[in-house]
Amino acid sequence: MAAFKRKIFYLSGFDPRGARFYHQLYSEQAEIYSRNSGHSVTVGDRERAGKGNARWTIGDDAAGAETDLVFLGWDDVIRAHWVKNPMRLLGRSLASYWRFTRGMDWAQTLRFPRGSLIAFYYPGASAILLPLLFGLILWLGFGLLLDFPWDIAAAIVTAIGVAAIIVRKIESFWLLRFIIFNDSLASGKPDPVIEQRLDEMAATINAALAEPYDELLFITHSNGSIMAVPIMARLLAMNGGRMPPHFALMTLGSCIPLIGCRRDSKRFHAQLEDVAKGDFIWLDVGSITDGACIALIDPCGSSITKQRPTLHILSPRWFKYCDPSTYDARRRNKYEVHFEYLRTFDRISPLDYIGVTSGGQPLTRSIEAFKAENPV
Repeated sequence: MAAFKRKIFYLSGFDPRGARFYHQLYSEQAEIYSRNSGHSVTVGDRERAGKGNARWTIGDDAAGAETDLVFLGWDDVIRAHWVKNPMRLLGRSLASYWRFTRGMDWAQTLRFPRGSLIAFYYPGASAILLPLLFGLILWLGFGLLLDFPWDIAAAIVTAIGVAAIIVRKIESFWLLRFIIFNDSLASGKPDPVIEQRLDEMAATINAALAEPYDELLFITHSNGSIMAVPIMARLLAMNGGRMPPHFALMTLGSCIPLIGCRRDSKRFHAQLEDVAKGDFIWLDVGSITDGACIALIDPCGSSITKQRPTLHILSPRWFKYCDPSTYDARRRNKYEVHFEYLRTFDRISPLDYIGVTSGGQPLTRSIEAFKAENPV
């Protein structure tokens, strides 16, 4: 019998890939972690766990630990909001950019890491300005040599095609869909399907609080951190504003301030106020290397209340736990760097994702060890 038993509820970001992808990713990283740490982490098969959810077990005999991980599925909701038509994607992204720019509290937004602001606006710039730029270059370079209008029109279509390849290469289409979805969340108009899914997730987590686990972690990644706010607001309401001491929230690559900075996101702000007043442990991990998150910013910074949970805001310091050549190669892929939170490295960090989720000590001790190893 395991000496330490853990339950994890994992919520992914705005990613149409479901539990199969994340189970495979975890299994691959567990093998690497086992080689680098000397532990032998075993990952069970993926199984169904109720409506839309999946689960798998994680074992670490050396640490005397056993973990039951539940993947909270919402990839079907994501696919329903995944805009496919290119012209519709362009039109909706333009509208979303306008509402974000108009509604932002710029005094707060300008405190964001510069990379986060660049990452927010460059998808729109690349999707809109690149085709115009290529078209202009071709018109200036070849316009006098081509017969108007058909040859010039063909040249412009070619330019747009080339620009589209570049846009796809830098993952701008995914980011545009991400912005559109979060604009709809910020609007405050409830989506019945999303609200029902949030109710179900909160109820699933709450039911596990009474089960005999030494630790219960609610782990979110990327856009999942935004969804965690209404889920946590529900959980806190169910538990009188105080979560049990063995519960902790862990947000990886969080982008909560993206909606928190919107002055018109009144419903989200009310939920964030409830979360800010809550009594629970919260670890927020973000890297300024990752432009797709808003790193090292108080996720409740837009709240009026001065209260906070037991909040730890930390950088993963990947450069310290990775060989320089490997680190440089990994950070060049700006899309994949957003998933580094879910991977392991050459040297084992006290906050290594596989170590935290499979090891034999609670998250609070891992946080203490990380802070001792990385003093401010």
